[in-house]
Parts: sequence; C-alpha cells; structure tokens
Amino acid sequence: MENIRIEIKDITDLDSLSREYDISKEELIAFHNRHCTLHEIIPGNLPKYLKYIYIPADKESKRKEKSILNSQIILPDAPEESSYGVVMTTALPETKIHYLVDIQRKKKVVVSVVRKKIYINDQEIELMVEKLIETAGEALYPLQISLKKDGQAEAILNGKEIKNRWKEEYYPRIHQYYEGEVADETIWKLNRFYENMSGSTKVLHQNLFFAIYFMPLYTVYPDYQKEEILTFYFPSLEKVISYTAVFSLQKTLTDHDKILIHIKGVQINPPIAADLKKGSLDLLYQLNKETKSISSIVGRLSASHQNKGINIAVEIYQQKSYI
Repeated sequence: MENIRIEIKDITDLDSLSREYDISKEELIAFHNRHCTLHEIIPGNLPKYLKYIYIPADKESKRKEKSILNSQIILPDAPEESSYGVVMTTALPETKIHYLVDIQRKKKVVVSVVRKKIYINDQEIELMVEKLIETAGEALYPLQISLKKDGQAEAILNGKEIKNRWKEEYYPRIHQYYEGEVADETIWKLNRFYENMSGSTKVLHQNLFFAIYFMPLYTVYPDYQKEEILTFYFPSLEKVISYTAVFSLQKTLTDHDKILIHIKGVQINPPIAADLKKGSLDLLYQLNKETKSISSIVGRLSASHQNKGINIAVEIYQQKSYI
C-alpha cells in the first residue's frame, strides 16, 4: 500500500491522529512501523522526539476531501424553506415542550418564521393561563426578521403588522373568551407586550429558540476557534444569564458531510447559594455543506441564580421535507 509521510508538530497523541485520518490506533502504529526507519519506530505511545509519521496515502486523500480549508463560514444567500422539530426538556420535574417551526429564507439577510402548535409532555395545552399565552403567542407569526452578516437577528421588519394583528384579531377574541383576575392580569401584560412591539429584537431574546437558532455562526474562525459572550433569558429564573463561550469549528466534515460547530461556555454570573454550581452551555451545530444552513442543534444549557437552578436539554432537527 502506498504511503505518505506527514509532519506531526501540532499533534500530541495517536488518538487525535486516528480520528483525523479514520484509521484505528493499532493500524496506524503497525503501518508506520512497517515503513519508517529504525529510530522512528513507535513503541506504543507517540514519542516526543518524533517529527513525522507514515500513513496510507488514500487516507490522506480522503482527509483532504473532507477538510474545511477555509475557516470562514458565510451566511446562506439562496432562497430556502425549512421546517424544524424543536424539543426543549427541563429537569426536576421533567417537562418536555415540542413544536414545529417553519423558516423561509427570502433573501440573504431576511427570514420569515412561523411557529406551529405547542405540545407539553406530548399533550395539547389545557391549563387556562398556558392556553391563553399560547393563543396570544400566535399573533407574533409570521415574523419577518432581518439578519446581521454573522447570522444574529438584527431587526423585526413587520412589527406594525404584528401589532395590528394583535389589536384587531387576537386581543378582542382573547378578551372576550378569558375572564377572571388571573386572566385579566395576563392579558394586560400581553397587551403591553404587543403595544410596545417595534423593530427591536429585544423581545425575541425572551424565547430560547431564537437565541439558540440565530447564533453568530457565520464569521471567521481564527485557528478554527473564536470566543463570544452569549446571553440567554430564563423565565423560571427571571434573569438574563451570560456565558463566556468558545466556538470550535471542526476542521473536517462529519461522516454525513456536515460542517460541525461546537459551542461550550461557562456562566459568568455566579450563583449566590453555595450548593449551586455555575451554569454551562454545550451546543453542537451541524450545517449543510453546500448551503451552510442549519441541519441540527443538540445540547444542553444550565444556569443558576440565587437559590434556583435550571437545566434544559435542546434538540432542533431539520425535517426531511417542508411541512
């Protein structure tokens, strides 16, 4: 089998080499030892003095085919329609919220978002206040958003249309149907929310999906990494939590030819209670190789504030066909 010699100055262990070239550690050692000189033999672990290693030439060719040579990810610019299944699961007690979101990319920096029916623990919402909030939330859609070049939401483009939709259609229906002190207070808060609707994306920050989906992914990754300060609002904590986060762009495509971006972060705001740990985030994004659109997001966020803590598992998967 034809071989090729590669420099290993930035590689410290055989495990990373075997992953990068898709060859087992044992096969890698055996192949190298068959083709190297006597003083280059690997006894079991990678010697510190070793500068080069021999690998099968076809493994290097396949690695290059899957390598991401340009560490800049550019925001998609082609019109596209996608549907995502969204699942958010909180612990203690376990509560699963799931729904569908349709996202239509009209042009490079404009998208339209429509959210479908919400289910809690695989059941339709039945409690009065939750049902009221879900119905009122429908007035927000379709939502037209302009994007920054890095993929973050920049402005709401149809704020006036949303406000009118609430005022003329949803508010009269909700106000007539729901009665009682709790309902009145909730409706008053919702009415204030829509009356203050403008072009600002601040209202979107209260929805975890928007904060996670419209992440600053589309940028340059120096040395395939970058650092950001990320913020998320957690309603149960009534607090915005900030994290120092590292974005890592994987240098090679996945087995299914996806671009992989891993975001890991640690909570900046320290919890007051001694028995609560700092929150963290761990999110894995897969992007389509050709279009650069998001294929899936999986991971977890946790946060602590005063005497409260929250842990949320996130699953967002692009559906095979547009719904």
